Amino acid sequence: MPLSSPLTTSTPKVAVVTGGTGALGAAVARRFAAAEYDVHVTTSREPEPPGYAGSGRAHVVDLSKLEAVRAFAQKFAYVNALVLSAGGFAEARLDALTSHDIEAMLEINVKTAAYALAAFGEKLARGAGVVLIGSQSYAGAAGMAPYAASKAAVVSLMQSAALEWKPRGVRVNAVLPDIMDTPANRRAMPMADVNHWARPEDVAEAILWLCSSAAKLVSGNAIKVGV
Repeated sequence: MPLSSPLTTSTPKVAVVTGGTGALGAAVARRFAAAEYDVHVTTSREPEPPGYAGSGRAHVVDLSKLEAVRAFAQKFAYVNALVLSAGGFAEARLDALTSHDIEAMLEINVKTAAYALAAFGEKLARGAGVVLIGSQSYAGAAGMAPYAASKAAVVSLMQSAALEWKPRGVRVNAVLPDIMDTPANRRAMPMADVNHWARPEDVAEAILWLCSSAAKLVSGNAIKVGV
């Protein structure tokens, strides 16, 4: 079956979630599994039990290596939903900036997204949805310039992919969460009011919608999500 062909009703829908064992990635995997997708997630370490991570089949992939991501993509005949949730956060003031601060954010946020787009581009079926994870700080944020800049790059990657793949019927968007209610954020901000934080499950719901046929007219958008 050509990758650009519409899927028949008997063909299983395939979802790939990078960083699928993190707080948001795991929520996305669960939501897509509940929607009857065949879910595949990436992890940086061997899952327990081997090959499985909650609601998706897990694959150990070094997302910072383009050839490793290309090899992973070759496992698939087609993909209907690609969610790039791999990423990370670190604070860094400009007056105390180190080369590591910049390189780390480029490695974990920009490279992982760019390499996944490059590797999976030809695997995306007509009508597929792609969602990148940005941040509301992408326009600039005090004390976290490298992170904010890396997320600005993620938004730019999304917009470029949306333009390149529009003729093929592939839609690409980004969601921009504010602070999410994750164990790591609760540890980092123990005095914060978590009632104003978005639940990963609710962000996952928005991502599922963006990948669905209900959002067939939505592409090239950076969409704020949060309470």
